[in-house]
Amino acid sequence: MTGALPGTAAGRGREPPAPVARLLGQLRALDRACSPGHHGRWSARRRAELVDRCLRELFDAAGPPPGVALAALGGYGRGELAPASDLDLLIVHRGRAEDLRSLAERLLYPLWDAGFSVGHALRTPDECLAFAAGRLDAATSMLDARFLAGDLLVFDEAHRLVRGWLREDPRGFAARLVEDAREREERAGATSRVLEPDLKEGRGGLRDLHALTWVARVAFDGDLGALVGFGLLRDREREALEDAWEFLTRARSAIHLETGRRSDRLLLELQPAVAGAMGFVDEPGLTGPDGLMRAVFEHARQVEHVGGAVLDRFLAGDQLVVGAEVEPTPAGVLRALADLAAGSAPPAPGFLDAVERADVPDPVPWDGEVRDAFLRLLRTGEGAAAALGALDRMGLLVRYLPEWAPVRCRPQRDPYHRSPVDVHLLDTLAGAARLLEDEDEDDPVVREARRLVPDRDGLLLGALFHDAGKVGLGGHVAAGVRQARSALDRMGLPPASRDLALFLVEHHLLLSDTATRRDLEDDDLVLDVAARVGDQGRLAALYLLTVADARATGPAAWTPWRRTLVRELVAKVQHVLERGEMGPELAERLAGRAAAIRGLLAGEDPRDVERFLERVPRGYLAAVAPERAAAHFRLLRGPLGATEVRTLVEPGARPGTHALTVVAPDRPGLLSWIAGALALAGLSILTAQVFTTEDGVAVDLFEVEGAFEPEIDEARWRSFRRSLRRAIEGRLDLADLVEQRRRHYPRPKAEIPVRVSVDNGASDFFTVVEVGAADRLGLLFDVTRTLAELGLDVHLAKVATYGARVVDAFYVRDVLGRKLEDPDAIAALERALAERLA
Repeated sequence: MTGALPGTAAGRGREPPAPVARLLGQLRALDRACSPGHHGRWSARRRAELVDRCLRELFDAAGPPPGVALAALGGYGRGELAPASDLDLLIVHRGRAEDLRSLAERLLYPLWDAGFSVGHALRTPDECLAFAAGRLDAATSMLDARFLAGDLLVFDEAHRLVRGWLREDPRGFAARLVEDAREREERAGATSRVLEPDLKEGRGGLRDLHALTWVARVAFDGDLGALVGFGLLRDREREALEDAWEFLTRARSAIHLETGRRSDRLLLELQPAVAGAMGFVDEPGLTGPDGLMRAVFEHARQVEHVGGAVLDRFLAGDQLVVGAEVEPTPAGVLRALADLAAGSAPPAPGFLDAVERADVPDPVPWDGEVRDAFLRLLRTGEGAAAALGALDRMGLLVRYLPEWAPVRCRPQRDPYHRSPVDVHLLDTLAGAARLLEDEDEDDPVVREARRLVPDRDGLLLGALFHDAGKVGLGGHVAAGVRQARSALDRMGLPPASRDLALFLVEHHLLLSDTATRRDLEDDDLVLDVAARVGDQGRLAALYLLTVADARATGPAAWTPWRRTLVRELVAKVQHVLERGEMGPELAERLAGRAAAIRGLLAGEDPRDVERFLERVPRGYLAAVAPERAAAHFRLLRGPLGATEVRTLVEPGARPGTHALTVVAPDRPGLLSWIAGALALAGLSILTAQVFTTEDGVAVDLFEVEGAFEPEIDEARWRSFRRSLRRAIEGRLDLADLVEQRRRHYPRPKAEIPVRVSVDNGASDFFTVVEVGAADRLGLLFDVTRTLAELGLDVHLAKVATYGARVVDAFYVRDVLGRKLEDPDAIAALERALAERLA
């Protein structure tokens, strides 16, 4: 039900019965008394009490027969009713269901007419047991059942039957709850991790809190306090759960009031309104919505881990790891956690109490003992991530690592990351540890890299700190290096471990960004990456971190396409390093060119200049003179429209030629359209270089001359631009027009045969298509449109004209990002090109 309650009986022309009319007024008064962000557990209980009174009056007025009871189920049964939640009702009886239909109608229709969402069932006590035995949700619903009116004895019979059946195997019931939590996580995600969390069904949401109360009722006939009394829940943990229950209830109620309907997912578009309702405001480095999400993550994390620990403890029984004596020192705590992480059973509450009681100063002064204990904990692999997470939930990790505080529970708002920053760091640490140890790893490059890693401690530390700069204050890499250096220097690490970790933090994006944004066929680019990496050991560690980082980020970050590109880059850099070609002179040359561009653009905003240098591929910087690049800076300034085309014409390399730059949003077929528009304008392409910026803008460079009329006036350039724009917009058929234009000019006199070769050996991940033919009007257009028609993506084009002969090379892949290796497909490509160029 909602605060606005649309579709009431009055709106349908009927006055609601007095109890319902009174309830509507009371609910509106309750909503006015509480601000939208303060509908917590108290108001949920108050809402349930008001509904109780109304239902009892309706039930009594309906004149129920003997042996019939009315009960509340679900959240309403627990006595906690959110503003738009359903009213789940159960009519328990000993007679026939059809005899009670009129009673149900007299009870339910007034509520439906008033706009309430009501779920109901009519069952005998035996049917209640049968449903509970067949479905977990039916069993838990009966655990929450609460008597409202009618025959108490018949309700008690149904309740006792279900409880008695569950108590025959309480651990079996708990195991079913554990499995249900896994299924909910697969379906709804983890409330503590996803940016649009489900506050009820997600892992770490309200349903996990309900599960703990169900176990307490079945096993101990109590509530959370009973779990404390039987040693399964610590007092501090109970306090954390109660706080989380209140906060998540408030947030869920705010969603209901904001949307006017039952909704449990905190969607992105709702977060500003819910944050404002709950009192979160913008702070330096943290917006109000991010503050809200940080609080959601923090509470949900407590629920997820504490709830999971309680169920593990209950299921483990006598197998609980009590743990050795915890030496109450900073080093002793880490050693005890390392011992625990090396095992698999859950820790007993007393062990965690001992950790919390230890004398851990804030901040911890690092010495050799603390450092060695911390490294020993990291070396336990995946267990280390869980142990550090436990330290964090107890508020102790920030005492060892103050740099951890800014990234705790901090959301990441980008298309790739699915977890808060600190969770991502721990997941990456666990992933790096798996890559170092897992003999079943199917990535052959990983297996080779783990053999070459020079310092495993350095790799694990790099994984732990690689995104430590994501603190809401701009570029995270430089900030991350500062954060990591602060922590690593305080630890007093061996130089090799410290230096490798800092290298990984500084360059953790190098392989993925270069592979996906730059031209891997550019040898200078590969040499530059090799110069940055320096040796094979660092390359191995960087690859393992890249894999662990991407896998921890989410499926979109480690697609087959990305994995293929990164592997190709690693293979190329590895070959350079094996040959001892470090390429520092290339790095110096690129740095010099960048400096020259900065000098030529001294009057521009330095931030815009740096952004330009980051956008363009390194192959562009290596190939394009600084003076021409400075002109392109102005051409690329400002956002491009979807069909916008920008051009720049400059004098060419020799008299009678022109240097043409075309800038447009990149898309399949663009190169073909440019070539066709040039042909229509009577322009012959002598050379071509194709580049794409990191944000998907094509910067294509051509050397052109007049095909038959040397002089090229502005009218011909306008004609070219107009034809290209219309082709991009889909308003011009270039093929027919080029063919018509071609008929007006003589065919080439030179007898140069058409030659098409397809080479899969020249590149590890691209098929190289080389075309040789006599030069003619629209030749490049014919080739590129044929490739586009066959679904081949041109990654790189190298076009050169030698007198009457043209030799063009194209690096292509199919629509799935693969090389063209099927013999029939290769034959079809060769045939199509030969026929079109004949």
